[in-house]
Amino acid sequence: MNKSIIRVALVSGGLGFGGTTTFLLNLASGLLKADVPCEIYSFAQANSFAAEFAAAGITVHTCDERRFIFEDRLIQTFAALGNFKPTVAVANIGCEAYEILRYLPQGVLRVGMIHDRVMQPDRLIPAYRDVLDQVVVVATYLVDDVRAASPDVPCTYLAHGIPIPAGLAPREPNLTEPLKLIYFGRLLEGKGSRLFPQIIDVLHQRRIPFRWTIHGRGEDGVYLHQRLANEIASGEVTMSTPLSREQLLQLVRRHDIYMLASDNEGGPLTLLEAMTLGLIPVCGDIPCLVQEVVSSENGFRVPRNVPVAYAEIVARLHQDRPLLERLSAAARQAITTHFTVEAMAQRYVNFFTANVRTVTPNPSWPKRIEPKVMRGADSHWLSLPVLRPLRRLVKQFQR
Repeated sequence: MNKSIIRVALVSGGLGFGGTTTFLLNLASGLLKADVPCEIYSFAQANSFAAEFAAAGITVHTCDERRFIFEDRLIQTFAALGNFKPTVAVANIGCEAYEILRYLPQGVLRVGMIHDRVMQPDRLIPAYRDVLDQVVVVATYLVDDVRAASPDVPCTYLAHGIPIPAGLAPREPNLTEPLKLIYFGRLLEGKGSRLFPQIIDVLHQRRIPFRWTIHGRGEDGVYLHQRLANEIASGEVTMSTPLSREQLLQLVRRHDIYMLASDNEGGPLTLLEAMTLGLIPVCGDIPCLVQEVVSSENGFRVPRNVPVAYAEIVARLHQDRPLLERLSAAARQAITTHFTVEAMAQRYVNFFTANVRTVTPNPSWPKRIEPKVMRGADSHWLSLPVLRPLRRLVKQFQR
């Protein structure tokens, strides 16, 4: 199949701060570099990486969920898709994104993304099985989850990739100073945030000097400020304020160790971003990209919920600086060799070209669609046609 026939629409429920929006930024950037037309469609107005999308020349369509009910945003999104006329539509995250697959004209390749178990593939995939041509997952263990939910759905694992920052040098060697640790990501249940103070307690007990930056937003932020008040006051811990993406990478490169204690991940992209800057990963050994990327040659995988295991690795690296620097170089090489955004984009281009076999030249895009009752949402009954006028009225009062 000729690559020139591929036109990709990436549809998402929202573009909030986090790995799934970063994934869309990276994939769209890579596809455009490969001369594959690509646009992004969101069912919410917020766009955490608006500046980065604009800088990459990526067209992003958003909807105002404060003013319009879902069905009206669905009509708006479909109209925008009709102008672009994609041959591939990828539902990235959320039932809203998967809903759009129900309305695409025959011949458009319909792909569902699964990023982690939080997306509940056991519910999502069966709910939309009849409008899914393919499912793509970002971690190998998710293939089994999807096949257990819908054994007949074609499911493919495609590895992540990240842009290698141009002109941004990796971390400087640290031969004598306290090791600098960083976690950057969401501060939520399941991300390991509440394990961090326990790791710090062990480091204190063993008299291991350190500096730890915690960068992110989420419900656990208040808890960490309270629990680590003394460490924050002393400068041992820094709770970072929001930064642009470029500023964040500058911050990350000033550290030595990337910490991850999540109990569930699909990527995470932050792992690749940290390693490409030479940070050594110290990660809970959970099924995700960690198990594919992190090895004894470039980092450490430890029992996820054992604080002492993380602290022991920090102590070892503190005492063995030559090991620290050898692992740092190997971590960077592992990413720049196999996990660049260009390599990821090529994996997706190969996947799309192998599966877009039934594309109809100039398929007929209806000018307007009639929204159906939602399938995947817990509150799907709210989308009953009889309730839509009332919901529109409520929106007017909420503004």
